[in-house]
Amino acid sequence: GRVYVEADATGGPIQPGDLLTTSDHPGHAMKVTDHSKSQGAVLGKAMTSLEEGTGMVLVLVTLQ
Repeated sequence: GRVYVEADATGGPIQPGDLLTTSDHPGHAMKVTDHSKSQGAVLGKAMTSLEEGTGMVLVLVTLQ
């Protein structure tokens, strides 16, 4: 399904299509930067963008 999540773009801007994982900032998601380390920890795929800071991003949630 699709859901809005709190996201943290301090590690890099989030663009539609980016995979998201948990962030060091509690309760937030962030862009996956190392795909080999993110296996099994992907929350879903971003459907909207976030250029900087924190904010809401629409995510297509995936079950793994």
